[in-house]
Amino acid sequence: MIAMMFNDTCNVIGVEEFSIFDSELEKLIKNGEYVLGNKSLTKEPLSAVTRNEDREWSDIVTWAIRALIQGEMNGLMRNPQLCNNDTILESNSTRLNYDQSVYCVGNYGEIFNRRFGENKRSSMNTINKGSPMIYSTPLGDIFGTNNDFQVMDEMIDGGVLKRVKSRKGDVLRCGVVVSFDDVNITSVDYCHVLAAALFNGDFEAVEFLTFRENDDIAYESLSHGIIDALAGAVVNFEGDVDRGFSYSTPYYYRDKESSVECYAFATRGDDTLFSSFVNAMVIATIHAQEIGATRKTSTRMPLTSLFGNKFLWAMRDAVSYGGSYDEIYINNFGLKSVRGRNEVNSQSGPQLLTRPGIPKLS
Repeated sequence: MIAMMFNDTCNVIGVEEFSIFDSELEKLIKNGEYVLGNKSLTKEPLSAVTRNEDREWSDIVTWAIRALIQGEMNGLMRNPQLCNNDTILESNSTRLNYDQSVYCVGNYGEIFNRRFGENKRSSMNTINKGSPMIYSTPLGDIFGTNNDFQVMDEMIDGGVLKRVKSRKGDVLRCGVVVSFDDVNITSVDYCHVLAAALFNGDFEAVEFLTFRENDDIAYESLSHGIIDALAGAVVNFEGDVDRGFSYSTPYYYRDKESSVECYAFATRGDDTLFSSFVNAMVIATIHAQEIGATRKTSTRMPLTSLFGNKFLWAMRDAVSYGGSYDEIYINNFGLKSVRGRNEVNSQSGPQLLTRPGIPKLS
């Protein structure tokens, strides 16, 4: 692609930003012979992919990456003297020393700079210190063929999705962690959003159970199927790795003295399909914000075959009740509240932030 620029086949090209690093084109941009635009045309976050059936390994990969970010936040750096480079593995992933990710390889910033060079990090790839960071991963191709519908309908013939849909009275049982008033109401709204997605727009098809903050009964109720999802859960290492819960994309961030609490849905980790459904509906409200869809224009949301024929309109139904992320936020916090991290990141601000509780990270 860059070669086509040099031989005059093209006079404008669109490429991944990192492909310009250390290239001849970068030198010409610095010399003023070419101009690099400042607007992102696509949204392509890069991540590691693991298989769903090995939850423990997936958790190790996720938290090892978060450890690199936390290492940079805490000032930890690559240190060969502290690197314990051996092949003796702990049998339990909760006892792994995530310090070693940093001591042996380096923190996130060190790895980035080593690969791409100093001063090449875009704002998105830096540590967030309080600016907007509500973020939707790209939806991709979420509307497939009729064969996709059949496959997904067969997959749904079990698990929480089937249990919820076949329950007498057609109702979602949604737990809400009671922390502080405005977040409580936001969590209630997201339970209604989830109900609307599950029951063809019927946002009232939900029963609520409330739990006190730090009350273990909430997670026991989730484990035993008394509730289908827990809203207002704070994302943390113990709940994810040690206890096997899955967390959705966060819908609220709250700064505390020494950390940032990320509020999200918690679901059972042994039902990846339902966890993915819940996460997709949170993402739907953020995506709606990005494309300008609202309660009144929810049909602008895409149809999706990801969860079978019965949930073709799930994202539209979710937004038809809740609206965009801003509509939900303003409905609960008002127009004049100081939002901090709780605004959609328009790909112009820092997005990196770890989650609390990683063991042995100094």
